[in-house]
Amino acid sequence: MLSRPSPRPSRAAFLFAGLLLAGAAPAMAQTSVTAPADTATFAWRTLASLCDLVGSRPAGSPQMGRAVDWAVTTLRAAGFDSVWTEPVTVPVWTRGREWARCTAPAPFDMQLLGLGLSDGTGPDGIEAEVLVVRSFEELEQRAGEATGRIVLFNMPWVDYGTTVQYRSKGASTAARHGAVACLIRSVTPFSLGTPHTGMMRYADDAPRIPAAALTVEDAARLQRLADRGLWPRVHLYMEARNLGDGPCANVVADIRGAKWPEEIVLLGAHLDSWDVGTCAHDDAAGCAMMMAAARELMQDGRRPARTVRVVLYTAEEIGVYGGRAYRDAHLDEIDRHVVAMESDSGAFAPRGFSVAGDSLAVARVAELAAPLAAFGAEAVTAGGSGADVHPLVELGVPGIGHRVEGDTYFHFHHSPADNLDKVDPVLVNRNVEAIAGLAGALAADPRPLPRRQPAQPATR
Repeated sequence: MLSRPSPRPSRAAFLFAGLLLAGAAPAMAQTSVTAPADTATFAWRTLASLCDLVGSRPAGSPQMGRAVDWAVTTLRAAGFDSVWTEPVTVPVWTRGREWARCTAPAPFDMQLLGLGLSDGTGPDGIEAEVLVVRSFEELEQRAGEATGRIVLFNMPWVDYGTTVQYRSKGASTAARHGAVACLIRSVTPFSLGTPHTGMMRYADDAPRIPAAALTVEDAARLQRLADRGLWPRVHLYMEARNLGDGPCANVVADIRGAKWPEEIVLLGAHLDSWDVGTCAHDDAAGCAMMMAAARELMQDGRRPARTVRVVLYTAEEIGVYGGRAYRDAHLDEIDRHVVAMESDSGAFAPRGFSVAGDSLAVARVAELAAPLAAFGAEAVTAGGSGADVHPLVELGVPGIGHRVEGDTYFHFHHSPADNLDKVDPVLVNRNVEAIAGLAGALAADPRPLPRRQPAQPATR
């Protein structure tokens, strides 16, 4: 059972934004107000609705279409001034049936998930001996043993950035050495027999071979067999297919600013997901929290000084198609984007924010976030902002990433376990208040955040 922390003061951070606009920010430190029940529960109701009534949301799928309709309906009902969709063309991939069985030396069934954008095995599947290696370097050393075999990368968890390379690059690396299929140990630091999927990429200079993730337990068992000097044999069957491009959409909603309506504070999260579990932490929670945070800024007749825009992106999981499409559709108003904030780390205890900007921008955000200590969200560091807002950051828009305590995020990430029961509603609320507090302060501050020189020109 998830622990439930004691309630914190809930609207102090939001009040900071209004007091800042009025020139009375220092008084905020003494404020402690309990959130109204409606605001306290909107994010949770929204999250539960998306997870339970829509479910998983693969880009380009009918489920994603339902998610777009759900988002439009929910945002309009919440009172946003303008709600619309923007078309995005995305690659469409379907999983189909899949299974794997070790046939020798001791038969046993294995749990797996095909990797996103992988090809299938064909109707007969693939049966071959398995070469088990722990790293790319070990495969290079044993390259002569890979031909005609399935390569299993049994790479233990180091951190996400390091370990995910085996998911994204493993298939093409193995194929260059003659492998007929690729298996990876699931990218997770903890397992109770649950496989974890995610996107892989085919390189142009290598044959396309099927790729799937095994549970940590099954990968470890194959490793032990190999350590005995045996060659485990596996029969792999995958019906995965790449169906070409298809239509999808981003969902955009504005709360028009009362003082500087032409300037935009963007709050983003990705609406798409993988096709396993309901992807509550990744990223249904981000969507619900951004929607709720923006909604909080217009409660009781208030209006933010700048326009607050919520963008629910599509196709983040398969290559940030929604993020790039939003950038391309709004090139003429890039300079109007004062900041772009993203939430895509789950709904765990809030810790603060990371800033993709120069040292002056980091210092300014740290100043504005200081009152968020009430929610444990005052830490501000230089760092990344998020995959979907990164295309805007490349054009000079200051980016902010919402940061949470992440010790258990990858226990559930991209797995059938990422469901609503893994989310604590108290922490959802606390994150909403932290995001609303910073977003309100950014919308109210007459000083726009300093901008960096664009990494690339804003051209069509």
